[in-house]
Formats: sequence, structure tokens, C-alpha cells
Amino acid sequence: MVGKSRAPGIEPMPTKRKQKPPHLAWVFCLIALMSSGDSIQGMEEMGQTVSKTIQAHQTGSPPTFDGNLAEWAGAGKVSLEGRPLAGHARRAEVSVMWDAKNLYLAFDVRSSKLQAQVREHDGDKLWEDDGVEFLVDARLDRSKKFLPEDFSYHINILNAVYDDRGTPTGEPDPKWNGAARHAVTILDDYHYIVEIAVPWSEIGLRPRLGTRLGMDFCVNGKDPATGEYDYFDWRGLKVFHDPSGFGELLLAGPRGRM
Repeated sequence: MVGKSRAPGIEPMPTKRKQKPPHLAWVFCLIALMSSGDSIQGMEEMGQTVSKTIQAHQTGSPPTFDGNLAEWAGAGKVSLEGRPLAGHARRAEVSVMWDAKNLYLAFDVRSSKLQAQVREHDGDKLWEDDGVEFLVDARLDRSKKFLPEDFSYHINILNAVYDDRGTPTGEPDPKWNGAARHAVTILDDYHYIVEIAVPWSEIGLRPRLGTRLGMDFCVNGKDPATGEYDYFDWRGLKVFHDPSGFGELLLAGPRGRM
């Protein structure tokens, strides 16, 4: 998805992403800022600390994908927060670890009442279902184009996937199919966990301490009252598939050690 279009090459064209709504606590101050810059910039100008880097600690054993996040204790984490919908707070915590074979992600999401429709791979508008999304800029080149080393996954609560990869022209290729493993655990009508293992062979890097790559994390869903698509993400992007706005993930040593 380059510009504001979610999936070039798919007919009919999916709906466009909407602009991210501001956090309610800062809504009145952000109205003017949002007209000329993104929410991250506005928050930083107001003195709010917005993390741009997350550390992924090395793990000696891969996590079991069972919805129990005890194995993720001590992992690097970043928190996301969206505007409340239908009286329910929406927030997520993303945990990251790595070993020689994979980069591991765990999304712990609390949202409005969960809904999902799409069950097929690369199904149209899968991102409008409740689910998560992550985007990778393996070379950390911060290009505004989605190049061959860049890719993304959307995983809904039915564990269906929409994935794509960049091309030399900068247009995402929705025909690309990734090899990441993933599992979804629904804990109740408002709470779910997604665990993911992305092979380094797919990322195209040989992992070592100090390696950096660009990433963004996102939570997708709909407003139960209106049915309109709504999302929140780590870096406050208005246009997705734009690595120039991604944050950084740093490969660090074992948990409990610097």
C-alpha cells in the first residue's frame, strides 16, 4: 500500500485508511496540530515522550504459541493506545524477542467488542476486521517507497492473513506470500493475543547484537456504533507502507542483561 491505498492491484480497490483520531486527553490541543502535521509530532511538541525505538532481547528458547505470555516476561515492549469506542478503552502492548532463527512478536490487545468476517488468505478488507498489523523495513533505509526489502502482515482474530512485499517500483505486491508462523488466542469478547515468528531468512538479515530495522505496529478494527474502520499504531502514521515514518527495532542481548 503506497500513498493511502491499502492494496494496489486488487480489484475492486479496498477502502482507504482514515486519518488516525487523536487521543482524547489531548484532543483540543491537537486539533490545530493535526491539520499541519502528524499526531506524533504534535505530541512531541507538547512535551509528551513518544518512543521511537524498541529493544528486542535475545531468547535462549522460542516461545510457545499458547496465549500465555509468561514466557515473554522481560521482553522488550511498546504500548499503543487508541480512542475508546462504544465505551471501551482500546490499547495494546507489543512484546519482541529474537533468536538465531526468528524475530518473535506478541500483541496483547484490549479493544471494543471483537468482530471479524474474512477467513481466506489475502481476503479483501481483512484489515477492517479486528486484528493486528506489522510492517518491516529490513534495511532501515527510511524510503518513502515500499521496496523489495520491505513487507507487511495483517492478521485478524480468525488467524487469516493479508501479506504483501515491496517491489522495485515502490508498489506493494499483494501476491507475495510470507512464511511467518502465527497464532491467535481470544480470551474474551474484548481481549485477544496474537503471537508471531518471522524467519530471518524472510527478513533478509543475519541477526546479531546491535542490528537495527524499521518497524511499525498497528491494531485494526471497526467502530461498533458506525461500522467505520478505525485503527491505532505505534508511530502515528497517516499513510501506511511509508517506511520513512517507521520506528526502530534494536536487537539487544539476553533478557535481564544490557
